[in-house]
Amino acid sequence: MIGNTKTKTVISKNKPNGFGKSAETRDRILNAAEELFIEGGFDGVSISDVAKKANCSKALIFFHFHNKRELFGSVLDRYYSAQAGVLMAAVDEGGNVRDRIHAGIGAYMDFIESRPGYPRLILGEICSNSSNLDRIVQHMTPLYTWGRTVFGDILPDEGPLSHRQFFISVFGIIINYFTYAPVIEKLWDQEIMKKDALSERREHVHTVIDRIIDEFIAVGM
Repeated sequence: MIGNTKTKTVISKNKPNGFGKSAETRDRILNAAEELFIEGGFDGVSISDVAKKANCSKALIFFHFHNKRELFGSVLDRYYSAQAGVLMAAVDEGGNVRDRIHAGIGAYMDFIESRPGYPRLILGEICSNSSNLDRIVQHMTPLYTWGRTVFGDILPDEGPLSHRQFFISVFGIIINYFTYAPVIEKLWDQEIMKKDALSERREHVHTVIDRIIDEFIAVGM
């Protein structure tokens, strides 16, 4: 005689394909979104595009990020977090002012060269006066802090030779090469992101910075 057997039914919630709130899953989505946003900007990318690139469902993306704006913001946050780490390490470099300036510029150029699409992406956000403007300002603070730390003791706070003017000049010398890269390549009729071209640009930047130091702040060093 076979007795009645109660079968226990386990009811589980449906989970999106590839479910898992792990760092690995989140990074996979961010990596895909990063590449697409750099290529197409915020408006040129859909969640469907990211899902296809990350080889996951849209439901999985919405599990980790409420909407496309949050996803985009997280891409920016990750970029600026890495940038802050690089710059803070440069602040800790020893030596005189000249040494610390070159160390910081070298570290920043290393960082930008490894992520050459970001300057144009961020410029697009700034020019569109997007909701990420405050986020960008917040994340620019470590970079500005580096400039103020290095130049602040030897340059005035106000005026044409102030440390803040010097910071903007140095920042522009570095970043504009990348923001204008498509235009420069057409003007020069050559690829400017190749290793030899980047090395030439780096040498130019350090040479110009040395001339500026010699002219304006050598007396204070």
